[in-house]
Amino acid sequence: MATVNVTLSLSSTDLFAKQTLSFTETDSLSPAGDQQLIGKLYLTGDGTEDQISLKALAGTDNRAYVYMKNLSTTTGEFVEVSARRSAWVTDSTADDWFAVLGPGEFLFIPVCDMYNIDLEAGAGNPTVEYILMEKSQ
Repeated sequence: MATVNVTLSLSSTDLFAKQTLSFTETDSLSPAGDQQLIGKLYLTGDGTEDQISLKALAGTDNRAYVYMKNLSTTTGEFVEVSARRSAWVTDSTADDWFAVLGPGEFLFIPVCDMYNIDLEAGAGNPTVEYILMEKSQ
């Protein structure tokens, strides 16, 4: 079985006036579902939704972890991210984004109950790298 080690650290000495921020979370994930995806998606531009198509993650027992990073270094090339929950290869509805990734920004989140991930460039043609790791049921 594959193992993925995840570490997230948040630290700052000046974000809060009277408190130092210092958190580190570490976990060992064992993605063993039948869907493991890795790739890059070259977005087609503002006003067009591009999709990462996947096998349905049905219900709360069929879960996965998603890592995604906007590889652009150009100011203004942000990426809007949404999850399609009702049908394969159909667009999300307007303004239903749950994340917006600026140039160089990333996310790592657990997901479930979805058919595909929709991405739309705010401007330009940014590239997004992604990994989806389905957990065993």
